[in-house]
Amino acid sequence: MRFSGKQALRIWGVLDLFQVAWYSLNSWHAGRIPYWSDLSSTLALHDQLGTSLSSAGLLAWTVHLSIAVTGVLFVLGYRPARYLGLAQIPLRLFFLYPSVSLLLPLAGHVPGLVMLVLVIGSELLKGWSLWRRV
Repeated sequence: MRFSGKQALRIWGVLDLFQVAWYSLNSWHAGRIPYWSDLSSTLALHDQLGTSLSSAGLLAWTVHLSIAVTGVLFVLGYRPARYLGLAQIPLRLFFLYPSVSLLLPLAGHVPGLVMLVLVIGSELLKGWSLWRRV
């Protein structure tokens, strides 16, 4: 089965929005407000964490926010958003945020090395499809 460029974008958009929903539901279940609580905690702990860790926390928060943006733009079929999607790949690898977000429920249930391979595979697939198909 072959997907058009817009279909590929929409698939990645749905997967990004699934990740946003997964993140948000887990935050709600933990008694936090999605995105806001994490940002507030990171900023409040800046003095205790130091610049390096608080910067990593802010970067992770920014990546999550950009995933929400690409999710919406991809679902709308906005082709230039593919550049933001491609720019996310190194950060998704660093933070282990798989583009094939259906892997998220596996986290913590499979060995770390297996999860790493799955995340790398999902990023290779996304990078290839955004570069070549869209």
